[in-house]
Amino acid sequence: MITRWAQIVIIALTLSSQTSANEIYITQSGDGLSLEMQQRSKDNYISYNETGDDNTVKVYQGMHSDGTTDGDETGGHEAYWTITGSNNDLGSYQTDTNRGGGGGAPHHLANIVNGDYNTVEHTQMGKAGHDGFVEIQGDDNTVDLYQRGNGGAKWADIVLTGDGHTVDVDQRGSNSASAAIDLTNSGGAYTLDLDQNVTTSADSYSITGICSTFGGCSVTVNRNN
Repeated sequence: MITRWAQIVIIALTLSSQTSANEIYITQSGDGLSLEMQQRSKDNYISYNETGDDNTVKVYQGMHSDGTTDGDETGGHEAYWTITGSNNDLGSYQTDTNRGGGGGAPHHLANIVNGDYNTVEHTQMGKAGHDGFVEIQGDDNTVDLYQRGNGGAKWADIVLTGDGHTVDVDQRGSNSASAAIDLTNSGGAYTLDLDQNVTTSADSYSITGICSTFGGCSVTVNRNN
């Protein structure tokens, strides 16, 4: 009953507000929830707090990847996740690709997770900049962070504490890109792949890692500007 209620409310909010901002606030407890949220206008906001395991949650703001649909809107999307639990699959997608009229606001996306074996997919596209934050306390988590756009700065801050993480960060487009990454393991062997490909301004990064594995951890950095 709780799962069905959440799905109905989110669909109603989205469909009743196609041309103006949406705000969604959710607190959810329990296991095995499959939830999808779609917001198709500008200046959308989502706050989501969850306690439970084996949940699948997808958030689309402006759509794409690949719920497609993206009208001519000016972005300004915000999403904030707080998750406690294991084996959760989280996906967040923000875009405003068709800014025909120019202007607009950047996107903000934060994922805070406490638990093991979680997967976080974090995608931000558009023309006025992206702020991305991921913090995970737990083991063997996978993070894919992708930021792409022309005209705004791309910024990512990732902090993972636990064993055996896999982290892939890809920042592309014009204007600047910066990434601050802090990884700690205690027996696993984390893997980090950072790609920065920006064409008109500077890129920068800082990486802090504590690797307790005898064979070492893997860090790959590719930069092209």
